Amino acid sequence: MLVVEDFGDLRMFLGKVLALLGWDAILADSGREALNQLGYDSPSVILLDMRMPEMNGFELAGILKRHPVYRNIPILAVSGYAGRLARQRCLAAGCDDFISKPFEISALGTRLTHLVSAARQNAIAATRL
Repeated sequence: MLVVEDFGDLRMFLGKVLALLGWDAILADSGREALNQLGYDSPSVILLDMRMPEMNGFELAGILKRHPVYRNIPILAVSGYAGRLARQRCLAAGCDDFISKPFEISALGTRLTHLVSAARQNAIAATRL
């Protein structure tokens, strides 16, 4: 898993919590760092903060979904904005799901597991075509 979050304390907290939930998390503090990390590893899912300086999550999601290697990696958008419009904007940018801050850890784990499972099922179905 790749966690992209510019706020250091939250990034470190997420890394620790996700480790307790059984995830191996690579941490990136910006969109550019995330792209650098993707050059070394292809994560099963990306947890993406949408409000970041320089390259925000909307821009990064668009880049990833247009990239032939990374476009099938599921993206869970994390945003301080809540509501239907925020969710629609994240999904329109290419994210596969959305969770608003603050979130419950159990809900985060459930959504990540669901995204990875759905991506695996889609990959299996694509090989059968």
